[in-house]
Parts: sequence; structure tokens; C-alpha cells
Amino acid sequence: MNCGPSIFSEPVDKFTTLALAAHGVQRKIVPAMIRPLRLGVVPYLNVLPLLEGLDADYPKTNWLAATPRRLAELLAGGEIDVAMVSIFEALLHADKYRIVPGVAIGCDGPVRSVALHSKVPLKEIKTVLLDRASLSSANLVQILCRELLNIDPQFHVSENPFAPGFDWKTDSHDALLVIGDTALAWEHAFPHRLDLGMGWKELTGLPFVFAAWVAREGLEVSRDEVNAFVKAKDRGIANAEVIADRYVGEAGHEWVTRESAREYLTSAIKYDLGEWEREGLILFRQKLVEHRLLGGGGVLR
Repeated sequence: MNCGPSIFSEPVDKFTTLALAAHGVQRKIVPAMIRPLRLGVVPYLNVLPLLEGLDADYPKTNWLAATPRRLAELLAGGEIDVAMVSIFEALLHADKYRIVPGVAIGCDGPVRSVALHSKVPLKEIKTVLLDRASLSSANLVQILCRELLNIDPQFHVSENPFAPGFDWKTDSHDALLVIGDTALAWEHAFPHRLDLGMGWKELTGLPFVFAAWVAREGLEVSRDEVNAFVKAKDRGIANAEVIADRYVGEAGHEWVTRESAREYLTSAIKYDLGEWEREGLILFRQKLVEHRLLGGGGVLR
């Protein structure tokens, strides 16, 4: 299967280089440099390891924090240069965007922070309220409902992104799709729950990529700029427990324990974007097309 090599930015590894060459794609050579790019970041715990020391190359004065959905809007408008956005957004606009290679937010089994929380048994779900903050997960849950659970509920989108204080007990929907820190806060709140990372693994046997650094239309990311993102990831992975402890110690994060945050960053979340993760991404794209959630064609659009 071909996920459209044009979606990946300047290659930094042998696999990517060979994959591009096999499809006759000649990438533009970008001079080695690091420019003051405007970055879009997501204010979730799972993003913090990717930001560790990144301000040494990209000053925080050029960072903008928002939900994945909002960052997608800003990226489309050219108001930011590179953003941590939903992989669905990258697939949807593959003719314009480039994924920065080597870095992603994904899982290879339970992810914990992306889940379908239900008041009724999963097979009995009739209505689902989707978190407005989500794009990839909002589409993934539809695939899992149809292929894994064999149900076809009605889906609605929340007016605002879910927060831990949202009164889900009075909401009329059978289930809620929740992402990010709110999903972690609600991890044990509902009687029934489908972890979307585990659901995808059960359905396909592959890892899942939820988000990645994506460059706006017309921007070619240099090797030095790519390496800055990769080095930040490596620092973050090496210091994941310290990052978790720091997060738990901040005001407003009393809902998560130190042990839970550490396990989440060191075990649940995977930050690499290698060949295996790309296979999962390709299959996700194929299923999106099959379920008419994404347009088809010879290459990603």
C-alpha cells in the first residue's frame, strides 16, 4: 500500500530516502539552518516530552498553545509554521502539508488518554458525543465502532472541548469520546470504556499514530530543523519521569498521581515514527477511505 510519500518532509533516515526514491520522488534540498519558526503546541501531558529543551532552537515567544483542532485551523491559515496536529489533518491535506520525520505521538496498545467512555455496555451504545478538540480520534472511533464493536451509533460533536469538570452524568448521550488530560482524569469514572489504542491494536495488530509535527503549505523543513525536533524528543524520553513529576507538582493537576503520570509517559505513549508506525498510518488511511471519512485517490490528498 502507498500512503503517498509526498506527505513526509525531508528524509533523515535510510528507510524514508529509499521509500521516496522507489516512488520517483525527488525532494528539494533545503539548506542546513534553523529559522525562528512559529510553533503550534498542544497543552497536554503527552506533548511535554517533545518540548523538552526545544526552546533552545525555537524560542517560546514563537509558540502558540491550542487544541489540535484549533492548531489545524491556524496551520491552514498560515498563521503558524509547524504544529503538533492530528494525523487525520495531515492525511486530509497531504497535497499541501509535510510530516516532520522521526517524531510522533502514538501507541502500540493501550494509550489511556484516548477512550470511548460509556454509561452503557459498549455493544449497546446508540449515541456518542465526540470531543470537539479531537480529529484523528473522532474518526478512529467510528472505524472501531463499526469494525470492532459491530455497532453504528449516531455521532455528535461537543460545543466545547471536554474538561475534567464537565458534568457527563447529565448529558443525554450513551458514550463520550474523550482525549488528552481529561481522558486520563476520567480513566476510572465510567462503568464501560474502550481504549482506542487497544481497540486499534486488537483490530489490526499495528501501532497507531495520533499526531505529529506537521509543516504548513510551502514550507520545506531543513535537516537541522528536523534534527532539533528529534533531539527534543530524545531528551524528553530520557527525562520522562522528571517531566511527569514536574507536571504532577503543578497546580490544577491533582487528578493524576505521580505513578500514573510516569507510567503514561514511559509506557503508554510512543514517540517514534518508524516503519512499523508508518504501516499503521497507511492502514488507517485505507480504512478512512473505505468508511468514506477521507477522499480516495492514487495518493493522499
